[in-house]
Amino acid sequence: MNIQIKHNSNQYEINSDEGTAISIPVKFNDSQNPKFYDTGNPEKKYYSSDGIEYSLSKGAGCNVPLINMNIHCSGTHTESANHVLSGGKFIGEIQNTNFISSQLISVQPESSTDEDYHAAYSDNDKIITKNILSNIELDKDFMDAIIIRTLPNDESKKTMNYNNAHHPFLTNDAVRYIKEMGVKHILIDTPSIDRYDDDGKLGNHHIFFTDNEKPNTNTITELIFVPNSCEDGKYFLSLGIASFNLDAAPSSPIIYKIK
Repeated sequence: MNIQIKHNSNQYEINSDEGTAISIPVKFNDSQNPKFYDTGNPEKKYYSSDGIEYSLSKGAGCNVPLINMNIHCSGTHTESANHVLSGGKFIGEIQNTNFISSQLISVQPESSTDEDYHAAYSDNDKIITKNILSNIELDKDFMDAIIIRTLPNDESKKTMNYNNAHHPFLTNDAVRYIKEMGVKHILIDTPSIDRYDDDGKLGNHHIFFTDNEKPNTNTITELIFVPNSCEDGKYFLSLGIASFNLDAAPSSPIIYKIK
């Protein structure tokens, strides 16, 4: 179905049947999921009552699964300021998360930089800098969200153990630049916008989630996977966040190419 969307006095058209999912499917009782700190796997069992296990495979009339998973460390999720700031809104309280103007960019992280970061890093780190971002042509009037695809990009990201292969992260300067561009939502195909070990400070999260020393309503979505078939450029984005009264929830973002 073709949909007309008016944004900043401009008219755009998308086909709602042609969206691309950029989440990583969660596999339960299976090791084939991304891992970050937590090395466990999402678990599934079935509700039991009065001697009945509610699983079709056990002869019940329906499936009633019970799941156990680490939201932040084993799949695509979206988080709010409540992740790092007391008083921040729960992720389920964040509104207007459909048909967000967004730009998809592909970046080749650098191996060294003189830009600011709040913790020490090593020569082996891969870094997404303000320098990289500022050399990409971006439309500030169509940038409520930025979707960052790191290069190289392949299917191994769907099952990567980031405890063994540390991910690229952003400099503080890069996050400040993103905020200056008016971005309210960051999506990235790594487990964090911060370094694997930044001494527990999560400095980039604090920068992005704070306005005038108070929590804002921005979001960060991590552990996405953007297929190579998606070209860099403008999209409308629906975040697909579960309405949890928590700091984060599993999400299923979908992007729609402008026709």
